[in-house]
Amino acid sequence: MIIFIVTGIILYSFGALFIYSKNRNPWRLLIAYSSITLKTLVLLIFLELASEVRYLSEIILIFLFLNTGGTIIAAFFLGMRDGK
Repeated sequence: MIIFIVTGIILYSFGALFIYSKNRNPWRLLIAYSSITLKTLVLLIFLELASEVRYLSEIILIFLFLNTGGTIIAAFFLGMRDGK
């Protein structure tokens, strides 16, 4: 059951990111990426509450920190590129 949920989350994320990547605006792509990963995090939290998977909360925290850091770094470099 958990494998199907995780597979569905991954397919949904790649599908939504593919749809938003058709637009050439990198800011919209960054917002879409951040939105999709936030939805994935929320679904993973509900998955953790529904099941007794070991170390899932630690994986969620690591994913949250990596997502936040990556979004901030990408926004910084996009802002530098737009400023020139």
